[in-house]
Amino acid sequence: MRHSIHTGLRATAASGALLALAACGNDSTDNGDGEVQELTVLHAPINYEAVYVAEREGYFEEVGLEVDIRPGGTAQDNLGQLAGGSVDLSIISWDAAVSATQEGVPIKVISSNAVISEEFDTSGVFVREDSDIESMGDLEGRTIAFNSVGSGGNVPVLQALEADGVDADSVTQVSLPFASMEAALENDQVEAVFPSDSYFHQISANDDYRSISHPSREFRGGLPITLWAGTEEWLEENPDTAEQFNEAMTRAIEFYEDADNREAILEIRSEVSEQEIDEVDWEFIPFNISVDTEVAQRTTEALDEFGIVDDPKSVDDILWEGAPRH
Repeated sequence: MRHSIHTGLRATAASGALLALAACGNDSTDNGDGEVQELTVLHAPINYEAVYVAEREGYFEEVGLEVDIRPGGTAQDNLGQLAGGSVDLSIISWDAAVSATQEGVPIKVISSNAVISEEFDTSGVFVREDSDIESMGDLEGRTIAFNSVGSGGNVPVLQALEADGVDADSVTQVSLPFASMEAALENDQVEAVFPSDSYFHQISANDDYRSISHPSREFRGGLPITLWAGTEEWLEENPDTAEQFNEAMTRAIEFYEDADNREAILEIRSEVSEQEIDEVDWEFIPFNISVDTEVAQRTTEALDEFGIVDDPKSVDDILWEGAPRH
């Protein structure tokens, strides 16, 4: 069954493709031997820990990079900045990569970042504690809020709806920033929300709300939540710099996964999120620089099934030739 879902991502991707890419990348980047390479990267509001580890622990410096790290927004917004040449590398989602490359935006994924755990949840569908909604099957005719309507990230929820016998088209989807979801539930503006990462943990800790499903783990376990990408032109001109970045991020992930470094990671979360240390002690999402091509292919097929894309490129076509994969 195919569903026609309007997606702002396509509009963003299409407009991004029209932007002048000739100036893409940082003009001061120099790939000469022994030279320090200047690099500008854009991260998402989630899964930012490893890139700051690479900066603070000196891993970027060790591989010969001087990195300007900038906070970004949604995958669609980040994609627009990447395509427009404002940054060299950016965090996007697999869904954004599939949709953008189908629309002709010349980008390639160079590595994975954070990965959807197959053991614990970092996103879910929540309702009010006093709601009569007990399962995904009760959402028919109801309203659910997503961070971005029409994006591929919604597809696991749509899959969960149909698995419970609900026509996904019968559910009204509205767009809300993660930070506004809890208030929207409290004020009865929506009947369900789909928060992720820190916002998931914040709402989980509130007894006024309860989760009814965790579609991402069920349908996408092992898929990168976020990935690093660059334009084809930049990668053709700076393949060594991309390799250096991946090397530094590999070291950063090793640091992140070491339990002895937990306090350092919490400090990064506290600083970036502007929350107290005791408010950011949520689950440590797994990171992996390699892309799981099998789950990426299944996800791409689901995006096609639900009308997010019509003729997606293959996983190999979306990945940069130097991208680690397994």
